[in-house]
Amino acid sequence: MKLALAIAALAVTHILASLPAGKPQEVTPVSEEATDAPASKDGSAMADAPGEVTATDGPLSQVTTSPGTGEPADEDEDEDEDEGDDLETGEDQVLIGQSNTIEEDERVKGDAVVVGGNLTVYGRVDGDAVCVGGKLTVGPKAVIDGDAVNVGGKADIDEGATIGGEKVNVGVAMGPFEHLRVLRDMHDAKHDGDSGFMKRLMSLVWEIAMFAFFMFVALLLTVFMPRQFVRIEEHLTGSFPRSALMGAAVMIIVPIVVLVLLVTIVGIPLIPLVIMAVSVAMLVGYVVFGRVLGRRLVGERHVMTQILVGLLLLGSAGMLGDALALPGGVMESVAHVFKFVGGVIFVGSSFAGLGAVLYSHWGKRTFEETRAMHQMNGHGHHFHHHHAPPPPADPTPPAP
Repeated sequence: MKLALAIAALAVTHILASLPAGKPQEVTPVSEEATDAPASKDGSAMADAPGEVTATDGPLSQVTTSPGTGEPADEDEDEDEDEGDDLETGEDQVLIGQSNTIEEDERVKGDAVVVGGNLTVYGRVDGDAVCVGGKLTVGPKAVIDGDAVNVGGKADIDEGATIGGEKVNVGVAMGPFEHLRVLRDMHDAKHDGDSGFMKRLMSLVWEIAMFAFFMFVALLLTVFMPRQFVRIEEHLTGSFPRSALMGAAVMIIVPIVVLVLLVTIVGIPLIPLVIMAVSVAMLVGYVVFGRVLGRRLVGERHVMTQILVGLLLLGSAGMLGDALALPGGVMESVAHVFKFVGGVIFVGSSFAGLGAVLYSHWGKRTFEETRAMHQMNGHGHHFHHHHAPPPPADPTPPAP
């Protein structure tokens, strides 16, 4: 706060000093001998015209006056006016799926929250600055009275920034998923790199790196979780519509759950766990979907061969689009169509695979067990009313 006021005072002084002659400005009175003295050789001179600043051999203390009154202006009023120059942008700012930048002359009189985007703070935030699933950037002149929180992304907080509360950074790349930072850095290089050929080349390299990463995950699943892998595949092929609908429903519910945890503040540490669980389930489901597709194409070959063919087919549209975009020009427009198709294929297969993972309880149940359980639950709601048999008829008495 003191640094901001000091900068504001210097700005006001600079503006007043740059005003043209004739504006009401005064200086401290000097002696009559100084006013009659001619200009000296070192450049010291006196000005007889009213309203001009007089220079002497010693330092002068300039005093600003209020227009029309001639009285010295109150310094506190100048500071209050300068503080009022900040653009107030409301009490709270909450954005979902968008990025937000708070400039140096902006002030948020509450919390600044971004979910699924980047939050950049150069100005002042009276409350907390929270970024979920994106990058939090805090500039050197930024002032945050509350906490600076980043969940599931990267935090870049300058040492000169003023943080009144705590700095909290909970990244997704933790423990065994630490190697994902390499892929994320490549992704950042793709978006932040120079425009032109290098940017398009990095996009193609990113697609190839993701394909290699999916094959690595497939190798881990087939070696360490072969039974779970087969059970998830059974649910995906045995009940594809149910798996796809379940995956789509989960992706609608997850953002709502994240927002509820974010509002409660106490649930913020659970957000990365939720995001990590859903991300891992989607990753496993995508690889299983590739195995199902590969088996349909190449038949009963080695499991890694089936996965290789399936993942190549799933990612072919995106990789072909990046390859067509390399020359630039008209081909780049055609490449966007392939990239869009590749994105749709990735989202659809990931959602269906996610539903199969959850439908099979992470591969703990076979499809036969799941189907038997559904049949049992369906029959349990029907109550069969057994009527008592009618009483037997009286025996006919024998004829006399």
